[in-house]
Amino acid sequence: MEKKYALLIDAENADIKYLSNILNELKTYGNVTYKRMYGDFTSSSMKDWNRRALEYAIVPIQQPHYSKYKNAADIMLVIDAMDILYNKSVDGFCIVSNDSDYTRLVNRLCEAGYEVIGMGSSNASKTLKAACTEFKNLEKIFSDDLDSVDSKPQSSRKGKKTGVVVTEDEYDDKGSITPVEEIRQAIMDLIGKEDDRAGLGGIKSTLQRQYTDFDERNYGFTSIRKFIESMKDFQVIQEDSTVYVTLKKPDIGELEVNQFIRSLLFQKPYEMGELSNKVHERFDGFNPKHYGYNQFGKFVSNIDGVEVIRDDNNNAIAKLEE
Repeated sequence: MEKKYALLIDAENADIKYLSNILNELKTYGNVTYKRMYGDFTSSSMKDWNRRALEYAIVPIQQPHYSKYKNAADIMLVIDAMDILYNKSVDGFCIVSNDSDYTRLVNRLCEAGYEVIGMGSSNASKTLKAACTEFKNLEKIFSDDLDSVDSKPQSSRKGKKTGVVVTEDEYDDKGSITPVEEIRQAIMDLIGKEDDRAGLGGIKSTLQRQYTDFDERNYGFTSIRKFIESMKDFQVIQEDSTVYVTLKKPDIGELEVNQFIRSLLFQKPYEMGELSNKVHERFDGFNPKHYGYNQFGKFVSNIDGVEVIRDDNNNAIAKLEE
């Protein structure tokens, strides 16, 4: 049975140019049975919202500003959300806002067992992002061309870029996105817990729980499969109707690495960090997890004729056995 969602938009804290995309995105999750937006639509700055609401059958909830210190739209949105909660007529909520004031509401909905999808901009409250089951960064997901409201003739609009491989430097520039190295490490850890392979769908669900802002489109990919396939550490395989992710077999032979480490230790003992740097300089792309070890120290300690000890400062030192 298709899931039902309530869409609640804080129009005074959202950008109208994303309206059509918000609806299209939410429809991929299920049927949108409640569509409401909140604000003082008599304000000149809000006049476009009424016109757009008619196009998408969104119910505007008019809330005039009785006081400059209170946001009536916030209060009404919370009241409606709780009414819908107690009616038990939906499976989840989508709250569109950047405001941290909704964090407690989101927590309450999640405590009641409801999925809460947040949508907003890159400067949305960190506490709001963390509280949501998922948080969709509209600026990252949708291009300005597709989001613009009648800003260009249809014939002159550029298509949305998809499948663009983003470099590590570009990842670092996107401050609101979880670094790809952190995502890669999380996938490796998950595969290690699942007998060296994990289901593709399970990986995405885990990433979304661990990083509420995770969406492969933030990194320029149209699917989770393409995102993972872009990483050199993983291999995607399909067995019947199930898709799995495993670690790629290393191009570097374990014996070759072992011999290199022994040759270094023949000259002198090495502090573990320095030894790790030497190995990575010699073997580009080396990763102990490719050989079944969670840590470099464990990889080294399992080499025949090598032992790892602690010095007086508790530093790990690798040396040849005497």
